[in-house]
Amino acid sequence: MNHFFYLRLAAQNIRKNAQTYIPYILTCTGSVMMFDIILTLAGNREIAAMHGGSDMRTILNLGCFIIALFAGGFLFYTNSFLMKRRKMEIGLYNILGMGKRHIGKILFFETFIIAAISLGVGITGGFLFSKAVYLLLLRLIGAPVQWGFFFSGTAALTSVLLFGAVFLVILSVNLTRVHLSSPMELLRGGQVGEREPKTRWGIAVIGIITLGFGYYLALTTYNPAMAISAFFVAAILVMIGTYCLFTAGSIALLKFLRGRKKFYYRTEHFISVSGLLYRMRQNAAGLAGICILSTSVLVMLSSTVALYAGMGDVMRNRFPRNIMLTADRATPEEESVITDAVKEVLAREGLPEQNTLTYRDLSLLVINGEGGNFELEEIYANSNLDRIAPMYVITQEDYNRLTGNSAVLGEGQCMVITQRAPYQEERLTLLGRTYQAVPAGDYGLWEGADSFGPEGYYLILPNLAEIEILESQQNVDEKYFSRIQYHYGFDLDADQETQIRIFDEVMAKAAVLPQGIQGECAAAQRASYFSLNAGLLFLGIFLGTLFVMATVLIIYYKQVTEGYDDKSRFEIMQKVGLSKAEIRRSIRSQILLMFFLPLAAAAVHISAAFPIITRLLAAMNLTNVSLFAATTAGTLAVFAAVYAAVYVLTSRVYFKIVS
Repeated sequence: MNHFFYLRLAAQNIRKNAQTYIPYILTCTGSVMMFDIILTLAGNREIAAMHGGSDMRTILNLGCFIIALFAGGFLFYTNSFLMKRRKMEIGLYNILGMGKRHIGKILFFETFIIAAISLGVGITGGFLFSKAVYLLLLRLIGAPVQWGFFFSGTAALTSVLLFGAVFLVILSVNLTRVHLSSPMELLRGGQVGEREPKTRWGIAVIGIITLGFGYYLALTTYNPAMAISAFFVAAILVMIGTYCLFTAGSIALLKFLRGRKKFYYRTEHFISVSGLLYRMRQNAAGLAGICILSTSVLVMLSSTVALYAGMGDVMRNRFPRNIMLTADRATPEEESVITDAVKEVLAREGLPEQNTLTYRDLSLLVINGEGGNFELEEIYANSNLDRIAPMYVITQEDYNRLTGNSAVLGEGQCMVITQRAPYQEERLTLLGRTYQAVPAGDYGLWEGADSFGPEGYYLILPNLAEIEILESQQNVDEKYFSRIQYHYGFDLDADQETQIRIFDEVMAKAAVLPQGIQGECAAAQRASYFSLNAGLLFLGIFLGTLFVMATVLIIYYKQVTEGYDDKSRFEIMQKVGLSKAEIRRSIRSQILLMFFLPLAAAAVHISAAFPIITRLLAAMNLTNVSLFAATTAGTLAVFAAVYAAVYVLTSRVYFKIVS
């Protein structure tokens, strides 16, 4: 037999199994196209030349890595569904005299056809749609529209090499499975009966413990330094717990329902519960996968949409004033140099300064010990991350002027203000100095005091001399040496270009200071922040689309697989007297019982993750919790609607197969 025969037979097999192969080919094509698009954008020189372009390229390269990793694993996973449906057909070939070497040739040409279609259409689609996606990205950033197509040969070649390797691995696995299976094993395929699964309480307990600990981390981690690492640890624990509970907990749930006689001894429930119970072992992984993917979509989209929609909140928290100038150890004369430079430039521009903010502070990184004892922490040390926090030391005079309060501190006294919980200790010890802590009462902070995160300590001392003593007590041989800083900030009623020009002129005039001057201009940094948050939103939409596509495919294959498995069972039930209406009710009960369980679990996961995500967003200067709550609720509602639509479409496929 020549190769053309095997090629024709392979094409015929794909056509005959179109119900299972077409969704798989579409998924492969979509994965190739999405990878090619994002890799093309990452290599676009126009993006690199934008303000914040380096941040954008970093985000896009991260997206390339995630898509490559996920697509490879997911295509390998979905291939198992296809092979399960094909086992009987392959076994029949083997029984009729076709050797495994010839079957291997058929599988080779099937894989070749799928790879050729996926790569060809995917790269072509990537080229055609990359411009539309690029325009979407420009719209999110607020950059001017740039016309013309950009084809990246590097992106196309990388896509061919990556997915070619994935298809090669899939082919190797399929050939190995066929080679190691006997003809009768192949012929029986997925019709091998299963015993009633035992309730594996050990796995269920592991699932409860890991899930509980993951929730505990998410609910109790307050320190921003620990939030990122705690989030990833919690995510891994929740994924493990989800898999264990779907594997063992779902069996326990079904056995519980079977024990409820009023529920179980109804036609629709009797059939659905018993059917699911005997098939739960193979269902559990798919249900857990749907739950994890759904949770990922909800987390990514809700957080990135909140960051993008809350850009005003982010900018105001990070930059409490349009222009902020800072000088180390400035004398009164040097402070006057800064003030005069500002007034001279603004007078020439004919603009008044607004919301002027001036104060001195000493910024320290401390470890919160027991009983009000604080120690300095080296900036680059990695110990005690759960206990370190910034501490800002200011004078009573500056505090009262900034807040409009009238705090009065005597010699040896201090006042400590935190935003999370009142300071409870009676004393505070820092750098060998002990102060009596005066209760802060209703006293709060000034606008912009939490621009670097809400978890810091604000230590108010009676006068500047006390702060100078703390400054002198630091060991200059340590990793860092903090100095008292003078801050001068103000707002301007002017466009961004004018603000940037004024900032540059003020910085040039104040550069005569011996210690130099540092400064920040919100207008100059806005493009970078906007690009970063827009890039995160773009990546969230992109990956969310990929994960939704994967979720839909898992649900579809689950429905198709179960449909073929249940077809003969429902035919027998019809023959023994069960009506079509009763069968339909049973099918609907079965689908509803397990279909929406992953969505409900995902909703619980996102609710538990809400506190730690708010802290991560706060570290990124988004403190508008109500905005994040609204985006989370909106994302959940939209996703639930899409999920319900998928349920309607895939359930029709199931009904069509079994009826």
